[in-house]
Amino acid sequence: MTGISTGELASRIIDYSNGSDHPDLLVYRRDIESHNWERFGWWIRLIAGLGNFYGDKRILEIGCGFGWEAAALSLETGATVVAMDILPSMIDGVQQCLDAAKARGETLKVEALVGDVCTVDLPPASFDGMFSSEAVEHVHSLELMYDRCFTLLKPGGRLVIANDSNAYNDEFRTRNMAMWPERDESWEHAEWLATEVRPVEHAGTKPYGAMREEMIRAVQPQLSGEDMKKLVHATAGLVKPEVEAAAAKFVADGTLPVRPELSWCRNPETGEYAERLLDPFEMVDGLKKAGFKVGIQHSFRRFPLTWLNHMPIRAVSKLIFRRKALFLIVAEKPA
Repeated sequence: MTGISTGELASRIIDYSNGSDHPDLLVYRRDIESHNWERFGWWIRLIAGLGNFYGDKRILEIGCGFGWEAAALSLETGATVVAMDILPSMIDGVQQCLDAAKARGETLKVEALVGDVCTVDLPPASFDGMFSSEAVEHVHSLELMYDRCFTLLKPGGRLVIANDSNAYNDEFRTRNMAMWPERDESWEHAEWLATEVRPVEHAGTKPYGAMREEMIRAVQPQLSGEDMKKLVHATAGLVKPEVEAAAAKFVADGTLPVRPELSWCRNPETGEYAERLLDPFEMVDGLKKAGFKVGIQHSFRRFPLTWLNHMPIRAVSKLIFRRKALFLIVAEKPA
């Protein structure tokens, strides 16, 4: 077991994050500056332990952002961590941080990779372990992700998923459901994303509803304003071919699709979700279907609440999730 002190971990990650002037990194850097480093160190050690990531191993991070958790996990465990994100702008920032560290004479066992976890073209059994923190709520197909992860993991390897976009948590339901109409309808919100959040990623961004309207007008230009409004609303959560098919069906027989309650805020071009709400128990079932042995737990840090972390009673876990959204799923590929 390698291990790193909390103080050294904080210093190394701050240095890492200052290694890039990428415009999309700035909002993340503000988060780093206000970090609770004691909790961060605990978090990295928790993920490392749950995944059995220590030693000369190769680990994949799914949805790495700008890669500081990948760097921290490598520093803690000694493993090589492949930091993968679907967005080239994210990986540009990761690579700049890694290059800056190398120029300082510091070697980080982190590799940057642009890739979609649902389709990434890598050899089977490429990784000893995988993890994803606060990213899978954006993945366009969890089922494809589970299958791909199963293929890419070595037998006995573990996938650790951590997320707080929890459908059972009142606070997150309220927050996300308040954000979704803005992302779907507001040009002001789209401009805020492009100027204040991540200007490279969100350059030229449009409300998702405006994107669907363009798609519908391209195939059904004769629709009235009222019919267009109905279709734009009803097709939220669909991708372009589905939007076009729904428009044709509406013209043919007046039928409208029903928006999914927990996952309708979605980019109709890419399929990426804007922080959809996840059902941890449905995720467990999906991972089991893909072939994994799966466990779910909570994230209490202090006794006596820690005894609730492995609560086997689903009804009790749902009550806990109402107050504490974060959930951890550990999925192991049978040896």
